[in-house]
Amino acid sequence: MSTRDEIKRQYRKLAQQFHPDKNQNDKYAAARFHDIKEAYETLTQPAKKEAWLQERWLHQVYHENYTDKEPLTPYSILDKVLKLDKYVSTQDVFRMDQEGITDRILKLVSEENMDCLLQFKEQEINKTIVQYLLSAASPIDPIRLSRLWPKLEQIANEDPVLLNDIRVFQKKKKKQAQKEKWTLPIVILVTILICSLIYFAGK
Repeated sequence: MSTRDEIKRQYRKLAQQFHPDKNQNDKYAAARFHDIKEAYETLTQPAKKEAWLQERWLHQVYHENYTDKEPLTPYSILDKVLKLDKYVSTQDVFRMDQEGITDRILKLVSEENMDCLLQFKEQEINKTIVQYLLSAASPIDPIRLSRLWPKLEQIANEDPVLLNDIRVFQKKKKKQAQKEKWTLPIVILVTILICSLIYFAGK
C-alpha cells in the first residue's frame, strides 16, 4: 500500500504534467487535472476515502459494475443525456414520474455542467445535447420546464437554427398546455349537456 508521502509525490508529478497552464492547447487538460486532484483528496482525506470505499462496497453488494467517476467533459455529459433520453422513450407517458425525470433533466444542465459545455465550446456536441434534451423533455408538463429554456438557449450559443428549434418546441409545449387546460372543462360540460338531454328526453 502506498504511503501518504508517496501519494503526495505522485500527485505533484501528475499535477505538474497535466496542469492546464502547461497544456493550453489541450482543452481536456482541465478535466484530467480536476480528476487527479479529486483522486488525491479522496486518498488523503479519511472521510472522503471512507465514503468512496462505502460506495464501492454497495455496488458489490447489489452486483452492480463499479467504475471510477469519469472526468467531466462534453462527451461524459452527452453520454448521460443519451441514456436519459433512451430511458424516457421506454416510459408510459401516462404513468411516468414527471417530477423525477424533470429533476434528472435539470441536473444535466447544472451550473457545473453548463460551465463545462461553455468552456469547451464543442458546438456539434452541444447541438446534439440540446436536441436530445428536447426529446427527453417532450412528454413533460411545460410548467416544470421553465428553468430549462434559458439553459438550452445558452448552450445553443447563438446558433440560429438551434435557437429556432428551442423556440418552436416551447411554442408547441405552450399550445399543448393550453389545450390540456381546456380539455377537462369541455369534457365535463359535454357530459352535463348529454345527461341533461337524456333527462329531459326521458320526461
